[in-house]
Amino acid sequence: MTREEAYSRCPADSYVEYYGSRWLIVPFAPVEQPPFFVCKPADRPLYV
Repeated sequence: MTREEAYSRCPADSYVEYYGSRWLIVPFAPVEQPPFFVCKPADRPLYV
């Protein structure tokens, strides 16, 4: 697939990336924050 073909076929929920000598259409994945990144302790307010 050429660059032009990849961009013409790319839907709004995807992006085009050049990888391994090929143009790929990569869908956006939903981002989920792991619970261990939550910094607010349960028993304290966020702003003191």
